[in-house]
Amino acid sequence: MKTASIVLLLAATCLAQVPAGHEYIAPGAKDVRSPCPGINSLANHGFLPRNGKGLTLTDVITGLKEGLNVGADFATGVGLLALMAPSNPLATSFNMDDLDRHNFPIEHDGSLSRADYYEGNDHSFNQAKWDQVLAYYAGQENTSIKQASLARYNRIKVQRALNPDKFIYGPRQIVLSYGETALYLQTMGKNDGTGVAPVKYVRSLFEQERLPYELGWQKPDNECNLLTLGAQITQLQLANPEALPEGLSLGEGALRDVIELIDPITGKLENATCILLNNCD
Repeated sequence: MKTASIVLLLAATCLAQVPAGHEYIAPGAKDVRSPCPGINSLANHGFLPRNGKGLTLTDVITGLKEGLNVGADFATGVGLLALMAPSNPLATSFNMDDLDRHNFPIEHDGSLSRADYYEGNDHSFNQAKWDQVLAYYAGQENTSIKQASLARYNRIKVQRALNPDKFIYGPRQIVLSYGETALYLQTMGKNDGTGVAPVKYVRSLFEQERLPYELGWQKPDNECNLLTLGAQITQLQLANPEALPEGLSLGEGALRDVIELIDPITGKLENATCILLNNCD
């Protein structure tokens, strides 16, 4: 009996173990956050500056690696995009709320957990939108590629129906949409190609913007990078009936193009201004 109690105590201690200095602390009144639950979670755990201000490229690369085991190839691309968000074109750092710009660098219509820009608040967690995703995991303990793909595609269809004239969903947004689903599957799971992650971990990430150490989560041993994300995006695309625009081939190359501001169909280099205005030719 005593042995069993000790084992349970040790197990509980292990589940609650958080890396030193990276305990969860909710943002304060003067702190700022982004439209991305993953980035926000990293700040809430101190892998990125807790106040959400003055982030450098090094901060992004180091924070994503240490907090979620996201590789430098993806993190560098995201960080460079983020540095284009401040109004100062020569900025060497950014605040997380600089990322709250419609259609660039990471915000897009049809988000899993945010309303669209034309509905009003497109940066804060929206339970009603997120519930549409959770409906596909009803009664399930784990995610799957099939259900994750259908949940993502349903959000696109719902938002397109709400704002048919204003909904923006071109090649860039398609890649970002698939990418965010691949990212949560890999960082909340083992990143072993199966797309399996405990739903409770995923809910903690999105609903509380908290890395679920207390539930038993640890960052995946396998690095999440452009190669693994590209492969998972391909799996997700094959698991739903969505027809892609002619010439768009999803995978590592398309994801790399998007974070390098290259049109994934034409191969043409774009700029932040035309992406913001949705008028790149």
